[in-house]
Amino acid sequence: KVYKLSLDGGFTCPNRDGTLDTRGCIFCHNGSSHFAEMGKDINEQIENAKNRVKSKIKTEKFIAYFQSYTNTYGDIEKLEKIFTTAINRDDVVAISIGTRPDCLPQDVLDMLQRLNKIKPVWIELGLQTSNEKSAEYIRRFYDNSVYEKAVKDLKSININVITHIII
Repeated sequence: KVYKLSLDGGFTCPNRDGTLDTRGCIFCHNGSSHFAEMGKDINEQIENAKNRVKSKIKTEKFIAYFQSYTNTYGDIEKLEKIFTTAINRDDVVAISIGTRPDCLPQDVLDMLQRLNKIKPVWIELGLQTSNEKSAEYIRRFYDNSVYEKAVKDLKSININVITHIII
């Protein structure tokens, strides 16, 4: 068995920092983040998360899951340091990174491709809806063509894509 450990990279989102908006998407709120882990070193977060799940599972292998907010939105050096720290651990078999499809510039794609040569990298993209009117209502701030391009870009470098939708 492999268990997914939720980690906080300390990133924000263009829907929160004023780039696109300050309110976030309507389904995302501050309570979705692991505030107790904010600012902590990734290795410390992994150890804390492992300790929290020890009574529930018997495994020594984990997926480092960067879940909250937009985990490819930030300084490339910081992104690479955090993800490399997680992926180089012996107990981590893959990393999964939650992000927005409009936050995958070429330097980030290049970094993801390098990391994917070490261990599997999965990108979890928020699509939420394919209905453009619904996307506008939920304050997604990108159209479906941006999502489609992101999937093509990620697939071209052999990155697995997981799509989040709201039904």
